[in-house]
Amino acid sequence: MWFKDNPDVLKQLEAEITQDIEAYEGLNEVIFENGNFHELPSIKNWIRDLSGTSVMKTWINYIKRVCMGNLRLQGGKVDIENWGLRHPDVLSLDDAKEFIFQLREHGYRTREWRLALRSFLASKGIVVKSTDISGELEEDAGKYAHLFVGKPKIYALLSYIKARNYDAYLACKFAYTTASRLTATLTARTEWINYAEKTIVVFEKSKRRKAKRRLRKHIREDLWVELGLHAGKKGSLFNIEATELNALLREAYDAIIPQLSKNIPMPFNFWRHMFAQHMLRASGWNTQLVASLGGWTTEALEKYYGKPTQEVADAFARNVLPKI
Repeated sequence: MWFKDNPDVLKQLEAEITQDIEAYEGLNEVIFENGNFHELPSIKNWIRDLSGTSVMKTWINYIKRVCMGNLRLQGGKVDIENWGLRHPDVLSLDDAKEFIFQLREHGYRTREWRLALRSFLASKGIVVKSTDISGELEEDAGKYAHLFVGKPKIYALLSYIKARNYDAYLACKFAYTTASRLTATLTARTEWINYAEKTIVVFEKSKRRKAKRRLRKHIREDLWVELGLHAGKKGSLFNIEATELNALLREAYDAIIPQLSKNIPMPFNFWRHMFAQHMLRASGWNTQLVASLGGWTTEALEKYYGKPTQEVADAFARNVLPKI
């Protein structure tokens, strides 16, 4: 009787039930194979929103793993017990929150998953509050910044990558010498280069709801030549996708620095950290100068990498005092 008086509610309920049945009937492993996942209505709609972004392939892979209940992106599977399969068309906010909970329970970092889930759910018209799924950094965001790899290993990594993908090598060397993050690197273009100064403006992430930060970076002479800028190269500096790049980096870290590989949760950010570590040492731990070059605040740099030790201060004094 109540439904007769509320026909709109009945119609909406019937539509939702029909959608759930259709999604359930089409729910099997086949939808995750041979490009089928990209043809599902909710994914196709989301792809239109993400078109042209450097995160598209990576985030789609994250959502695919969510729907499969697989917590792991590389090296096999870590399945959620009793999760089953989820169709992306009916993936809910509660499903997303449960998946994030499971990630944390298994000791995985969650931020990239959270960002992908927030974006995907929003594309379906689902309001995601920060209290439900936050996009904030992990509490230990600076934890692995104390990782240090000496120059011989740095250049062994670059050689390994260069032998397998030249664009990946160039992107890593660019990040190592400019402290640029993944998106800023992969979106770098010649239109933003000052050829007289041999500098480039890159666009780095900012606080939520703020425009991207424009940061001026110096391009080292050897890299300038390797990039082909001396020969008039135009357009994008790098022709490689984030997913392919990160996969190769995982392989390189396992091969060259296996004892440290598991301590690098964000593969490409490794090069930004190496910029900080080596520039701090080369500058006598001049945090203000290195922060300015790399795009940190001095406070953040000191939080992540520490202040100069007494030994560093003594060495700096021995070197500089005779010059004043």
